[in-house]
Amino acid sequence: MSRDFRYYWSAEVSSTFGSTFTTMAIATLGVIVFNASPSELGFVSAAAILPACVFGLLAGVLGDRLRRPRRVLIGCNAAAASLVLVVALGIGTGAATIWWLAALCFVLGCIATVVETVYFTHLRGLVPPDRLTAGRARLQTGEYGARTAGQALAGVLISVLGGAFALVVDALTYLVSLVLLTRITAPDQGAPPADAPRSLHREIGEGFRQVAKYPFLRTFGVFTAVRSMSVGALATIVAPFLLRDLNVPLELYGALFAVSGLAGLVGSLAAGRLAERMSLHSLAVLGSAGTVGAAFVLPSAGGPLPVAVTIAVLGLALPTVFGAIANVGLSGALTELVPENALGRAIASLRTIATTAQILGALGGGLLADALGLRPTAWVCAGLALLGCVPLLRAVVVTRRPAPVEEPAVLV
Repeated sequence: MSRDFRYYWSAEVSSTFGSTFTTMAIATLGVIVFNASPSELGFVSAAAILPACVFGLLAGVLGDRLRRPRRVLIGCNAAAASLVLVVALGIGTGAATIWWLAALCFVLGCIATVVETVYFTHLRGLVPPDRLTAGRARLQTGEYGARTAGQALAGVLISVLGGAFALVVDALTYLVSLVLLTRITAPDQGAPPADAPRSLHREIGEGFRQVAKYPFLRTFGVFTAVRSMSVGALATIVAPFLLRDLNVPLELYGALFAVSGLAGLVGSLAAGRLAERMSLHSLAVLGSAGTVGAAFVLPSAGGPLPVAVTIAVLGLALPTVFGAIANVGLSGALTELVPENALGRAIASLRTIATTAQILGALGGGLLADALGLRPTAWVCAGLALLGCVPLLRAVVVTRRPAPVEEPAVLV
């Protein structure tokens, strides 16, 4: 890969490393410092997801329209660093409340919605078309590696130095990412513009039409909705489940997620190898099926602490391994199927489907945990994931069916 790609990769790794500190800090601050209830944690989780649902489609249009995408990435890093420092100051002075965390999650979610779309689409300007899948896999591998390192350090450092320190680390890594992006020398340009201007609602609708046009993407859209609802509900209760029900020490809490991040790194590396031996469609189906089966591991964690921790590690790691494989396969399939000047909108459409389901899951998971308890809710999440097998079986049929030969689509 080129020197510019290495800068691009390093910028993503830097911001991901720091963001892991903020994610861990929000979870631990909510449970330990603010003593938040599961339903309050559900609102915080929903606040992080809501921007992708509300603004994701606009971000997709933006990603396809931007003529200077790298400038947008630099601006987003600067804004995120400033915001995180303000909240760190509030926590350090004792002024912050649980709703400060919700507000932080919402604004960072808005920034992330833009960044995730632009990062993917701008990659096309840094690597040749035949290296896009490999480039995406390498970016994802770096993200998981950074997340692993961050999770390994975050729990211990937060327990010793406090949550405000974790936010300061995140702000510094945003600034490092900003500097690295300014070192890229390749032209800062987006996809070529359409031949004629189009209305905003038509451009937004084009993303959904691209997903609906292809049976494989259409089927995966349904699977994504079901699976994301399960993931959103589980994400709301995983911190109190580990810290309260299983009595995992805070110092060990971060290490559990570090192993999960390492598992994602392994999954990304495996996906690169598997992509050489099977189609990207089959790779996406394989990874997705694995996430469904792995959803039943975490709810079964219990017994003596060493046994409970071992099962919890597997319950966090296995979905991450298979999720990484599925992501590489699905992103590659999107790149193969969708025209270049509609790719951002297609990605945003799938992300909107996922985040809408995650919000419903996060809110429902918190309320359900208040009513039933944490472990029963975790089992409900696993059962919901199992429902995803229905559209997934359809994806298997579509994958095995010979693809029709058609001319590449060009949007105007």
